[in-house]
Amino acid sequence: MDKRRERGLKQLPDGRWQFSWCFEGRYHRRIAKTKSEARAYLEKIHTQIREGRYMDRRKEVKSHFEKAVERFLEWSKVNKRPDTYRNDRYFAARWLASPHFARKRLDRITPGDVEAYRTARAQEMQGGQVTSRKTVDNDLARLKRLFSLCIVWGLCKDNPARPIKLFRPESRRDRFLDPEEEAVLLEHCADSIRPAVVFSIHTGLRQGEMLSLTWGDVDLKRGRFGYVTVTAEKAKGKKTRHVPMDHTARTALDTLPRNVKPEALVFERFGGTYNSVLRKAWETALKASGLEGVVWHTLRHTFASRLVMAGVPLTTVQYLLGHATLDMVLRYAHLAPGHLEDAVMVLDGNLQFSCDAVGSGVGNRPS
Repeated sequence: MDKRRERGLKQLPDGRWQFSWCFEGRYHRRIAKTKSEARAYLEKIHTQIREGRYMDRRKEVKSHFEKAVERFLEWSKVNKRPDTYRNDRYFAARWLASPHFARKRLDRITPGDVEAYRTARAQEMQGGQVTSRKTVDNDLARLKRLFSLCIVWGLCKDNPARPIKLFRPESRRDRFLDPEEEAVLLEHCADSIRPAVVFSIHTGLRQGEMLSLTWGDVDLKRGRFGYVTVTAEKAKGKKTRHVPMDHTARTALDTLPRNVKPEALVFERFGGTYNSVLRKAWETALKASGLEGVVWHTLRHTFASRLVMAGVPLTTVQYLLGHATLDMVLRYAHLAPGHLEDAVMVLDGNLQFSCDAVGSGVGNRPS
């Protein structure tokens, strides 16, 4: 009988077989009834380790939601913009306070828990109003990312948030200002925020991009009225883009005190964030103007919709907005039905000969 010992296999005094392996410096041991069963288990584990599919169950069991959130915030602080990191912290605090997640292991959180959390958030009151679906979508999207990263980090196997659907497209805000509404809004804006509002409408910059803009990002000598550069570290899509200013945007900048230091903020009054000064002045202007459904992002929608209505190519609009794909730009097509009709009416002029041909019974263009 062959008494040679196979590596990782050992027979115990009671006749059972122990199989052992090492992963990331830690030794693991399990027991099987027979040698063939132990060998099969061990071969399977070695294959999973070679292919990068092995999950250390002990590590998974010790992975609690609170630790996962802590690591997620560390990741966000390094990889995301400061305003995105602040939002991540805000939503993380709500996760940790939720009975659906608090003090649970990652492997014990189910899609049902995530759905219950989403439902509770959608019914939550904030400032006397039900939480917007857009906010709930942002919350759920971050939760999905948290679990996806945990899978990459080897903290869990599954993403319980993946099956839960977002409210989109119902949560999407496509509100934009017509010229009369813009005039009413600007009339009620305090002098402290009017340049920022005008600048946003005429450049389409996101609020965070505008607030973090420095004088070093402004080139007043380039083009007719100058350019502003949104650098990769400040852009949502992590890509640098150069946005030309029109006369109105340039005039808005000319009303601001210019700091000779290139690192100085253009809108220095707000300190680079949506602070209480900006928020209070903005909310006061909205209330006084009586406009409904308007948020700061509406200014960006106004910029984009006006470009589309003016016939600017969608690829150009995509670049100016800093969108990664055309999908986000196509949402503006329905905002200008009259312009779509005008485009179709062009066919009447170009194909007038077809109508003549139909009337005369001739199917081809006359020579």
